[in-house]
Amino acid sequence: MVFGKLFNRLRGGNTPSLQPLPLEALVATAPQNTPSTAERLRQAAESLLRREEMLDARNRLSGYRFTRSAGADEAAFLQALADVDVADFARRRQALVPISARALMANAHVPLAAPGSIFLVDLNQEQLSPAEWRPLLEKIRAAGARTGLRGLTAAPEHAALLGLADLAILSLNDYELPQFQRLARTLKQASPQLLLAADDVPTWPERRMCGSWNFDYCLGPFSTLADSEEPEGQLDNSRVVLMEMLNLIRAEADLADLGNVAKKDPGIALKVLALANSPAAGLAAPVASLEQAIMVLGRQRLYRWLTVAMFRVGTPRDRDEALLEVAMTRARFMETVADGVLEKKECDELFLVGLLSLFDVLLNMPLSKVLELINLAEDVNTVLLRSEGPYARFLQLALAVERGRAEQAADLALSLGIDPASLTPTSLMALAWAEEALGNSTADL
Repeated sequence: MVFGKLFNRLRGGNTPSLQPLPLEALVATAPQNTPSTAERLRQAAESLLRREEMLDARNRLSGYRFTRSAGADEAAFLQALADVDVADFARRRQALVPISARALMANAHVPLAAPGSIFLVDLNQEQLSPAEWRPLLEKIRAAGARTGLRGLTAAPEHAALLGLADLAILSLNDYELPQFQRLARTLKQASPQLLLAADDVPTWPERRMCGSWNFDYCLGPFSTLADSEEPEGQLDNSRVVLMEMLNLIRAEADLADLGNVAKKDPGIALKVLALANSPAAGLAAPVASLEQAIMVLGRQRLYRWLTVAMFRVGTPRDRDEALLEVAMTRARFMETVADGVLEKKECDELFLVGLLSLFDVLLNMPLSKVLELINLAEDVNTVLLRSEGPYARFLQLALAVERGRAEQAADLALSLGIDPASLTPTSLMALAWAEEALGNSTADL
């Protein structure tokens, strides 16, 4: 397609004016030497996409900011987004995509445009006047996407851009706190429909501060995975029941024993019955007893459901659902990327490693204390507690992909016999799977 041909070797750089650039200025000469297999795979990994959670005012995961990994230029970044069809993702969730004036002039945004696409331009990084920016922002709107602006101020010269801005991003690193709050208030007053996002938010106290100042979104190191700085949590009765059932399954206990434990929490018992009676089970007659339900579900599927249910029982917070999506995406990625490398039983255990790796954040308890309560395979315990054992490199790979560490991810993938070029598609597939699973209360995990 035109986008792929035009931007396969596009290079970045500031654009001094709005004059259209000739094609020759955007396309570099193709390399003459054929790279080795290892080098080809490493180059493919340079287009690894990094996702950063974008939380709304209720701490729900509303979308992601996509950024390029170190070593990747804008051409590789935009092509990678096109290759994984980020526009399809942006029809379901918000996708915040940084983009340059140069790429906008060449219509690089068009293949990525969808109702949830927000193209982020930095007014401070390019030598263009507001008058020169205006037609570029209009191109974003014309493509059916939305506009995000970094560097927007209350200065008179920016007034003309307010009407074309859907989102303004303010970084805590760029302002003193009084100035930060004052600018947010001024922008909202000048354009009430404008959404505000706070960036570079370091911790949850700052996240709560931005919420009190009417910011619509937050991004930054605090993320959904950061320490919430709340007192150490206590396990409620529902989670105790779930852990007891998990232990019984690992110990291959009788169905009657599992059913008796489930009865301690009516909510869990009803959910198990509903899961067994869902259309996915394909039963001719409904299941009436817990023992039958557990037999229909099978121990492996029930074990997965119980683990996921840990995120949703008790008194859930909006943040818990966001955390569950991150955990399920990580779990599915680890399970899928190991397919063909490990046996199915080991892939199943990698799925659990991905989910359990965030239990300390969910329960606000040290992971060592959480794992004392669950009977797990030794290899699972070893990787979660000490980052050692046969699963350690798979967890390290998942974390490297999540954080956009392309070189580390490529090295780990090659050492595991995995094609680095498959990492981004697998990661996006895992995210889509997690979204679909969470959208279905009786998802077949």
